[in-house]
Amino acid sequence: MDCLGILESGNYAYKVCSILERKGYVFEVVSIPCQISKSGCGHCLKFPEEYTDVVVREAALNRTPIMEIYVIKPGYNKNKYIKKEF
Repeated sequence: MDCLGILESGNYAYKVCSILERKGYVFEVVSIPCQISKSGCGHCLKFPEEYTDVVVREAALNRTPIMEIYVIKPGYNKNKYIKKEF
């Protein structure tokens, strides 16, 4: 399953994505779905669930901590987003 990592800003999402790319991981920055967005539009980091520890660690090391993580559960018409404790 894929996860969405919500950071303080879209720029932080791009920064963490770039840092992880240099280490050999290929993730993507996507728009935050309106179902979980708290302050209008923004961007977040999309990554496979098995890389949660790597993403959280690298973000914290670079002073851009992950605020929330949501697991994407595909649905028939809409995806569901379940908040993950980390």
